[in-house]
Amino acid sequence: MTLALQLGKRCTPRRHCLLAMALAVSLLSFSAKAESVSSLFDRANNAFWNGDYAGARDSYARLAQLSGPRPEVLYNLGTAYARLGNLGQAVLMYEKVLRLSPDNEDARHNLLVLREHLARRANEADRDADLAPSVTAFRALIDRFTTNGAALTFLTFELLLIAFLLVRRIVRADLPRLTLGVLSGVLALLSAAMLVLLLGRLHLETSVQEAIIVQAGQSDVFEGPGSEIRRFGLEEGSRVEVIGEMDGWRRLRDAEGRDGWVRAAELVDI
Repeated sequence: MTLALQLGKRCTPRRHCLLAMALAVSLLSFSAKAESVSSLFDRANNAFWNGDYAGARDSYARLAQLSGPRPEVLYNLGTAYARLGNLGQAVLMYEKVLRLSPDNEDARHNLLVLREHLARRANEADRDADLAPSVTAFRALIDRFTTNGAALTFLTFELLLIAFLLVRRIVRADLPRLTLGVLSGVLALLSAAMLVLLLGRLHLETSVQEAIIVQAGQSDVFEGPGSEIRRFGLEEGSRVEVIGEMDGWRRLRDAEGRDGWVRAAELVDI
């Protein structure tokens, strides 16, 4: 089964979502810009459905510049990259979508399919590869929330806790007071858990710089900037943490804890 068939209907541009976005931009932007967004939307979709994936990619990329990093646009851009065989760039776009919209199951599905395909391709070339990022249960939970979503959930639990405690002070009957006390305890635990999750999400966004290897095939990771001593290789689509930069090179750490240097052009920040 080919990659395109595996992606199936999920790997098609989202007409309705993007149209709604374009209309919203039209109402909020200057007329010239709105016209440009609408024109690019039509051009990108027409190019995609006519099999001109390069044209669709260029139009979606321009649309992303005009409208900002919107999940609908990045999803369609990732779809165009996938059809063109630029799988590292497609992985990057789907990762960006999930940072903005963690509940986007289409992007999650396509990301899984792409990584399975890339790992299988590497294994067929006698390169051992597993591109599914190794993450802890806590990181997996963090990835299911945006910062705003985690903050809103935390505040909701806090407000409910305060409300329950206030009601408990008013109620005099023993059974209702006991019930409210138990519920307040549960809410306090949930609130504390969400606070930890929120702090973890903030740490991820402010202190951890992650990137995707977009170099086709495999990137060589070296001992140092400009070094000829190769330490290991990373497959296209691998997610890594960037921990340093120097003279057109970037130091990274992979999911296995290995570190080394690659040329800056071979990876792009999520």
